[in-house]
Amino acid sequence: MGRNRQLTVLAALLLNANRVVPVNSLIDAVWRSAPPATADKQIQTCVWRLRNAFAAAGAPVDLIETEQGGYRIRLDEEDLDAHAFEKAVRRARELTAAGDLESASAEYQRALAFYRGQPLADISGPLTYAVAAHWEERHFSVLEEWLDIGLTLGRHAELISELKPLVAEYPMRERLCAQLMTALYQSQRRAEALAAYRNSRLAQIKNLGLEPSTGLQELHQKILAGEPIAPPPAVVAHQPWSGAQVPAQLPPRTKDFTGRRDLLQRITSDLRAGGEPRVVALAGCGGAGKTALAIHAGLALQQHFPDGQLYADLRGHTDPVHPQEVLNGFLHAFGVPEQRIPAGLAARAALFRSITASKRLLIVLDDVAESTRYEALLPSGESAVLCTGRASLLKIPGLIEYSVNGLPTDEALNLLASLAGVERVFAEVDSARRIVQLCGHLPLAIRAAGARLRARPHSLRSFTDRLATQGDRIAELSIGSLDMGARLDSTVKQLSPLAYRLWLRLSMCDVDAVPEWMASAVSDRPGEDTQRLLDTLVNAHLLTVTQHRAPDSPLYSFNPLVRDHARQRAATELGALAGQDVVDRNMLPPSGREGSGVPDAFRPDEECSVCSTQAA
Repeated sequence: MGRNRQLTVLAALLLNANRVVPVNSLIDAVWRSAPPATADKQIQTCVWRLRNAFAAAGAPVDLIETEQGGYRIRLDEEDLDAHAFEKAVRRARELTAAGDLESASAEYQRALAFYRGQPLADISGPLTYAVAAHWEERHFSVLEEWLDIGLTLGRHAELISELKPLVAEYPMRERLCAQLMTALYQSQRRAEALAAYRNSRLAQIKNLGLEPSTGLQELHQKILAGEPIAPPPAVVAHQPWSGAQVPAQLPPRTKDFTGRRDLLQRITSDLRAGGEPRVVALAGCGGAGKTALAIHAGLALQQHFPDGQLYADLRGHTDPVHPQEVLNGFLHAFGVPEQRIPAGLAARAALFRSITASKRLLIVLDDVAESTRYEALLPSGESAVLCTGRASLLKIPGLIEYSVNGLPTDEALNLLASLAGVERVFAEVDSARRIVQLCGHLPLAIRAAGARLRARPHSLRSFTDRLATQGDRIAELSIGSLDMGARLDSTVKQLSPLAYRLWLRLSMCDVDAVPEWMASAVSDRPGEDTQRLLDTLVNAHLLTVTQHRAPDSPLYSFNPLVRDHARQRAATELGALAGQDVVDRNMLPPSGREGSGVPDAFRPDEECSVCSTQAA
């Protein structure tokens, strides 16, 4: 079979063993885009010669069958090296999963023995080039799996001779470099391990202009620090655990959860959508009820995520939890023993993705801060992630984000009634409306108000009067864990000094909504700087953007309770002179007061007792 044309036809048949290969496909494989007029006749001749050659070698006469429109070569699984190779690899992985690493190593070696140089090396053409590239990559991936098994079995010294020439020939393959570094380090050849990293890094910078991956850098740091190295993640990933289980980590549903029906429907619809992992985020100020909404949505979707639900409070605005610690908890939830959990963030994330690749999970990440490395917590497969945060998380690729604000009045009244008593609330419905208004319609503040009312037999009107005249309203609406002040303070701590100062000064403006020119007047900063500071406050949900008649002239407004808190802080930290300075900067000419076209939103809020007190 010395002729290239016959070998090309044979290769095309073997690559599609036991399947019909159309004559047109064989013609394309031999001549590409310029076949002769007699191409189909020449293919027949090639097949006839192949049959004769196989018959002379003792093969069955019907090895190559003629089918309608093409030909098929019939082979048993062991007749083709590629099939035998894949069967051995599957068997090796099964042995790895069973924990029999010695037998797995031997089976990997049996598979690798089938590889005897570049496939189809005697044939030229695009078909063979693609096949050669595929099998070279396939060979390397299996070789690297075998090397991981050897490292796990402690054969570091004997693998060094296998790895050194491979790393020298393929300096871009980071996994080989990591294996060589591990083998050298575990063989008490630390300096050589560090040199292998330096050589790989220089090669990558020279050829690609890139630094090594995070995983390789973390391995380098461990070797520098003399820390122990965990087993290769690939070996761990192929091993299931007898303790594997379906996690159900979501906290219990809030019994008096109220409203949010339309938003809940949109969230659950987005999370149920198939395909790649979905990420939905709920953003809003502290106390807006994001966590309760996320848990309610997650529990409503349990049947759609049969492989489990994971939950983590990342405490992004109080005491942030490192993603490495979160991943440790997630892996434990799937029954991974502590000794099999790798140490580094990249390795843990890789193992987590391997475990979740074939699962349909829901992961709820509560209180995510912008600084959190939440990318490491994202799963593979058809899982979904639901995040909550006080700042926008739109920098996560493909994320869908919803703003969670105060409850509508009817829903806020229903929540207050569920806490303080239905008859009591609706007997004094006007006072109840005033209470939820003074709470800024925020669920956490309404819950605190409900807790206060349950402890007091007095009328709602007396409680309303107390709230309306209270200098520190936030303190009155904070009880136990229902602490609005603490939620807002932890958000404010994330602000820069300039953004914080602007927030305080804006709260002292006696208007319902602040236009950009007024913000610039009180900020002492150039217009572009003021705009960036306003964007920061909006992103942190400490201000809300509303549009007036002109779409290019946004207005900035406070939630009433948030503004009360800001004013209380401003009075303490900036003093009375600052309040007068804000008033002076916002003074309009007398001619502009009446009939000047100044929007009502820019005029003093006469109904706000705190505004009136401040102005006085």
